[in-house]
Amino acid sequence: MLKFSGLVIWRLGSRSSLRKYSAPGATVFKAHKTEPSTNVTDRNVEGNTLGIKDGPSLVAAAFASLNSPEQDEKKKPSAKSVKQSRAQQLDSQIIRATDVESLLLAAENPVISRKHALKMVSVLSEWSSNNKVKLSDFEKDPRFLKLCRILARTPTGQAMSSLTMAEDLSTVLGITGDDEAARLIANLSLPQMIKVMKALQVKGRRSTPLLRALSYNITKQSEKIDLKKSADLLFSMAALNFPDPVLLDRICSDVVEILPENTDKPAVVNSILVSLGLLKYRHETVLLALTMWIQKYREICRPGDIASAVITLATVNYLPAQLDSLIEEAILLKEDELTKASSWLDLVFSLLILDKAREHHLVSTVKPEFIEKLLSAGEIPIPSRRKLMSIDAYIGLKFPSTTTRLAEDIAVGVPIVYTKEKALYVQSIMDTFRSLVSAETFLRKECQSGMGFLYDAEFVVDSKCHPVSLDKAANRKDVHRIAVLGLDYHDLTRKEFVPLGVNKLYSRLLQLKGYKVLEIPYTEFNPKDKLVTRVKYIENRLKEIISSTTKS
Repeated sequence: MLKFSGLVIWRLGSRSSLRKYSAPGATVFKAHKTEPSTNVTDRNVEGNTLGIKDGPSLVAAAFASLNSPEQDEKKKPSAKSVKQSRAQQLDSQIIRATDVESLLLAAENPVISRKHALKMVSVLSEWSSNNKVKLSDFEKDPRFLKLCRILARTPTGQAMSSLTMAEDLSTVLGITGDDEAARLIANLSLPQMIKVMKALQVKGRRSTPLLRALSYNITKQSEKIDLKKSADLLFSMAALNFPDPVLLDRICSDVVEILPENTDKPAVVNSILVSLGLLKYRHETVLLALTMWIQKYREICRPGDIASAVITLATVNYLPAQLDSLIEEAILLKEDELTKASSWLDLVFSLLILDKAREHHLVSTVKPEFIEKLLSAGEIPIPSRRKLMSIDAYIGLKFPSTTTRLAEDIAVGVPIVYTKEKALYVQSIMDTFRSLVSAETFLRKECQSGMGFLYDAEFVVDSKCHPVSLDKAANRKDVHRIAVLGLDYHDLTRKEFVPLGVNKLYSRLLQLKGYKVLEIPYTEFNPKDKLVTRVKYIENRLKEIISSTTKS
């Protein structure tokens, strides 16, 4: 709550129009653009720059500026210069202010916008919070009360009411700069801050200063964040792609503590689980607590709640033994129990990631009639087509006798390319491999798997890790075919750095095709390390893979 003491608090209204004055003193005359400004506002600005800070009134400032008329002559702008607008001059005056008097001097400007009034009050708020000034220094000053009237559009007494509605603040956030708005965040209550976060999400406004201010101030609140607020926060963070680790940990900690009190609200539990999956946040304690809750209260949960829980578990590649009952419930779900065909595809793909899918699950998604259901909602999205390609590849490798396969046209035109960041990371890996495998006949790069994904390279080595030509190795059984999968930031879960479930599925598919998979996560391989360090890392990993294969 924005306040300067326990007794005096004020409210910002939602209007953003300029204050209009009918007094003659409010009239502003436009000077010729090559003439120096002679109105009162400009004199105030000039007087302030001459060092008048404490005590002098508007008249004193005007007289001070009149003492040096020749200075005005010297400061005439050239024909090429552009005169600052009055708004810009006022902005500069506010920025230069160092105390209450110099700041409120700017409030004497006859034309003050709501934006400028908010900026000045937010500065006073910050100074008061930092004990730089006291409320008594300005609370009865007519210039401060004028700012309150501009912001509140109400009588002075009502203008000092509290800022209790997040809608008011969201209006403020829409008309002021991010830095000024961020200053106000610390003065809000926890519910207000959460409503502001929701407002940013609804508007799609990813303001880093505001989000950081919200995250910091929400985290330091002693009040517990209930399940509904936690769900709102997590969804907003996912939608705005703002996975602040400190705030995420705080939310998860409160969820674990408060969750046992909930006995009849599966929707909020489902919402939290879905958002954690979207954020790829592998907080094992809260994931176990939430999924155990769904398992315990299965009778009041919808089929979609069970499916969402399994999808999140698959996303973050987490499946504790305590959830056997939940997985069995998911396996027994039928396609018609879910609202959309795409939801069934997501569930089957997730069961495949967790290695729990049955043959009939997989085959159901590649049947022509199911593809028609997907097409009835429009063109099948690229991510869904890649899932279908992976499922079809698994069917072919694991159940070769199955005759129902994916129509070939589904895979046509599916772009499978690196992001810019991934391309840079993979290039650093390939640069390292040049010291191990020099000739192109020994190393194939950017390999299209035909299974819905790229793998970065493949090569062949013998039992002593010596490279073998790809052509010569085609018919040899005493060599090891190695597939390389580089894992950058987007390929690992947050908090616990493990490969995402989909990346583990890709490794399994490559293994089914006879490859030994060399995963290179960015947490272990630093492109900025010396070449000898990077080469040694890859050599050691290769030896581990070959050694484990020999033992098995």
